[in-house]
Amino acid sequence: MRKMMVFASLATAAVLLAGCASSENGSSGGQASTEPGNTGDVSVETSKLTDGVEVNEDASELLPESIKTSGVLKVGGETSLPPYLFLSEGTLTGVEADIMAALGKALGLKVEVTNTKFAAMVTGLVSERFDVAMSDFSDTLERQQQVTFIDYTEAGQILVVAKGNPENINSLEDLCGKSAAGPAGSLSVELAKEQSKACVDDGQPAVDVQQYPTGAETQLALQNGRTDAMAIDYAIGSYNVQQVPDKIELSGEPFALGYHGAAVRPDDKELQAALEAGLNGLIEDGVYQAILDEWGVPQMAMTEVLINGTTE
Repeated sequence: MRKMMVFASLATAAVLLAGCASSENGSSGGQASTEPGNTGDVSVETSKLTDGVEVNEDASELLPESIKTSGVLKVGGETSLPPYLFLSEGTLTGVEADIMAALGKALGLKVEVTNTKFAAMVTGLVSERFDVAMSDFSDTLERQQQVTFIDYTEAGQILVVAKGNPENINSLEDLCGKSAAGPAGSLSVELAKEQSKACVDDGQPAVDVQQYPTGAETQLALQNGRTDAMAIDYAIGSYNVQQVPDKIELSGEPFALGYHGAAVRPDDKELQAALEAGLNGLIEDGVYQAILDEWGVPQMAMTEVLINGTTE
């Protein structure tokens, strides 16, 4: 029943996302010296949505001593994914930026984001390049083998095709013998590979799975006819279609319903507990819902966080 409700609410996202492009809606911003696509640390700052958040003493007390001492939470995240996390004129913005800002205030920490491609999120976390990996980061069983997820939003995938859907692609099954693209290391690529295997097992042509460094480059490949379709997070797909409605469109129904989470190293139990308490506090006091409402993605809300919520 929960999944059916998510399906129904996801169907409204395309309309709700129209106007989420800029930070004029009061979202948080962090000034950055880097341009989109480059690596570099960006400090997340508060805004009208998050400046009223008070320190959650119970949550902050759970933090590892090293993070308490530094006063900084280092986050690895992909910063080219509107409406989640993206740089606009040097300013970090998006629904994830606001969640990070609110979480930072709740924990009494400064949040610094290092622009990290999906393919390097897990390795960067495991190698201790940063403390947390988050920003449209899907909880998958494969990733759970190396990291622990604190899931805080629900999510789903959607197919995006060229305007007019010339290849008549309306579901994953329609990708047999066609090409599909996604950012390297993303859930989109994993799903395309799984579908390709299913096609072959069924005696049909494989899917030509293409991988690009970023979501923006994936969409450009679709617009230029280098690929037939891309499977992508529903909110991102809806946002992208709103920007270029004459070039691309959504196709079919949402699928692969799951969760987005903040990933930590499995042995980092103190940080896991602190993030869990901090995020649950934001849910309880209404700040979390206000952020999702402001960005037009209320269907992503959860009533409490889950640890490794993906089980199949």
